[in-house]
Amino acid sequence: MPRAIKTLLKFSIGAALAAGFLWLAFHDVAPARLWSAVRQASASWLALSVFLLFLSIFPRAWRWRILLKPVSRRVSFLKASHAILVGYAATNVISRAGEIARGIALQRDQRLPLSGVLATILVERAIDMLALLIFLGGVLYFSREKIAAAFPWMEGVALFALAATVSILVLFALLSIYGDRALNIVRLSVRWVSRSAADRLTGILRSVFQGLGGVHATSGYIGILVSSILLNLVYILVTYVTFFAFGFPSRYDLGFLDAVVVLVISTIGVIIPTPGGTGTYHYFCSQTLNAVFDVPLADALAYATVMHGIAFVTYLVAGGPGLIRLLLARRMGAVQHGDFKENK
Repeated sequence: MPRAIKTLLKFSIGAALAAGFLWLAFHDVAPARLWSAVRQASASWLALSVFLLFLSIFPRAWRWRILLKPVSRRVSFLKASHAILVGYAATNVISRAGEIARGIALQRDQRLPLSGVLATILVERAIDMLALLIFLGGVLYFSREKIAAAFPWMEGVALFALAATVSILVLFALLSIYGDRALNIVRLSVRWVSRSAADRLTGILRSVFQGLGGVHATSGYIGILVSSILLNLVYILVTYVTFFAFGFPSRYDLGFLDAVVVLVISTIGVIIPTPGGTGTYHYFCSQTLNAVFDVPLADALAYATVMHGIAFVTYLVAGGPGLIRLLLARRMGAVQHGDFKENK
């Protein structure tokens, strides 16, 4: 299938999902009531939320640089942060495009092997999923009945995701410990089904093994642990600070731990592939506030809309110019490659 058609298909599916979830989230709320609730938000608290969103780039860039060490030790903090912002901007346009855009942005800027860069992003995503599941386990332990009433499927999905994540992490651990011996076992196991599939899978896992090289040292494990804790702490603070923008602590007695619940369930919603989490974030965030914490639906949707809006605009403004430059550079490269083939 041509790349342009695949891209259009991904965009169409993401847009359709976003439209469906937006309708689910907003169809029962009068626009006037929603606008009234949005207007009550405090600009000063929202400004602090934007600042914290920018701050979240730093622990993520720190963690990524640790994973990138086997690929290159010359990736600066600024270059890693820029690539992350480009990825965030790309995700706002096409769901799941951010990981590829981030990898290509760094690869083109630093002349690095793309497979190695993408492998580090894959490892990082597994770490993010493990952290999410740890938080989800705590959330379900303390608020199981209310969450089960609002999202009856949540526990089953969590168990399935936990099993899949643990399996991936076990595979990563085996790769890290046994290296080529583990790769040979995988290749021989798959080869009887398809030789080409075995070669492709082995190539991917070899890149992942390279991406795991940055955590072999004790300092690597500590750095990844600390940076992951800081990253999730900043995300919780963004959610909690925005509570104050709408007066939720005083009006509905919402606290820091409640912000953890809202963040975790909203993040699960964002896993569904829509551009920038549009629709899915609105639905899961507002439903959590409304069904679990008894926040009126209009206020809950106002919060979800503003939270999503500041993240969407912040990342688009910060990463958009880099994304445009990346797209133009790839376009020019494709044109020059075509001219070269014609001249030959």
